Amino acid sequence: MTRDHWLTFKEIDGRNGWPKGAAFRRFKRALTRLTEGRDYIRLDAMDESGEIDALRAGGRLYSSTVHAVLVSPGTADLIEVHEGNGASGAG
Repeated sequence: MTRDHWLTFKEIDGRNGWPKGAAFRRFKRALTRLTEGRDYIRLDAMDESGEIDALRAGGRLYSSTVHAVLVSPGTADLIEVHEGNGASGAG
């Protein structure tokens, strides 16, 4: 599976002008409808530290991120359009 176009929460927050954590909160609300491996991938800090380090070096993660999550483009669309109240991302 290619992860080239998958997004981090920092990238989703950034492209929507949302405060840190907004995409993550929206993701959590949608989680019961998502399938790991298809809709998102959780990168464990112990098992996939190289990939996490590369994402961090590329500016794609918040500095406080320990375990990273990548979401598919379709999941990013769901988070952006359906899982919040308005553009603030805070809802």
